[in-house]
Amino acid sequence: MKKSILALALLGAFSSAAMAQSSVTIYGIIDAGVAYKDAGAGKLTSLDSGLNSTSRLGFRGTEALSGGLKANFNLEMGLKSDTGANDAAIFARGAWVGLSGEDFGSVNFGRHKSLTYIYGAQIDPFMDGLLGKTDLMFKINNVRDNSITYTSNSFSGFSVAAQYGFGEKAGDATANRVTSVAASYINGPLNANIVWDQMKDANGNLAIGGEKLLAGASYDLGKDFYGVKLNAMYEEIKGSTSLTNLKETKEQLYVIGGSIKADASTFILSYTDSNVKTSVNANSSRIALGYTYDLSKRTNLYASVANVKNEKSVKTLADLNGATARLFNVGIRHKF
Repeated sequence: MKKSILALALLGAFSSAAMAQSSVTIYGIIDAGVAYKDAGAGKLTSLDSGLNSTSRLGFRGTEALSGGLKANFNLEMGLKSDTGANDAAIFARGAWVGLSGEDFGSVNFGRHKSLTYIYGAQIDPFMDGLLGKTDLMFKINNVRDNSITYTSNSFSGFSVAAQYGFGEKAGDATANRVTSVAASYINGPLNANIVWDQMKDANGNLAIGGEKLLAGASYDLGKDFYGVKLNAMYEEIKGSTSLTNLKETKEQLYVIGGSIKADASTFILSYTDSNVKTSVNANSSRIALGYTYDLSKRTNLYASVANVKNEKSVKTLADLNGATARLFNVGIRHKF
């Protein structure tokens, strides 16, 4: 009996030590709201998921190793709160494992958020949500398959990142390859970054919209200036027309905006312009307004409205070429 009690005590001690060295967190977002759309093919009102943030379920964990080294992982799936469905790939939003250290930063292997998404969301005045979010018009490429992603630690506010995605085509290391690098500077109220991203097609040529330069900055004026935060971002996109037509396309996009944080309320405004240099009558512009109200640290109400004007050869956020899109949504988001 005494031996059994001793064995149980030792087992409990080792278990506690192991738990102290590692952790796994289950997290997620449930977001649902009513959306209205009038974009050229008739008016539509629907109950939608992920209007403020994509509904999701995720698992992240870390294990402390020796010498300040840590093992890390992240698995994240997208969900539909209106239907209960999930993405076709179970962990479409992320599936990676990696190492991090006090000296070198972090390196992750797997399906990872792209650098254009990571750094673009930092500058986006709508924080990648609502009808003003950047990736509704900017070409961000949210995730990268088969990738190695490195992020350095911050040195006096400066950090760098790099991402390489394997094309995995036998006999051609260039085909479907992704290469991306980024630099960032964060110091107090200032956040500025720049990202270069290139993707090759199945023939090893520049893909459709395959080369991107993304640069932006935000500045938080703080409570002394009524909680005002200013944002600006620029993206230049180059690419081929198709796999067989290598004629270059070029598009330039701009967004300027800002937000005002007043207690539980946040007001957001942005203007986005898309200028296609290699096609005629293919430009579009958007003005968006958003509002969120925090019921708690994890739950908020939201509403946003956007008006998107398109020239006759394009249908950004619309149903038909040349149509103006009038959009509105309202809903609730809960984080856990």
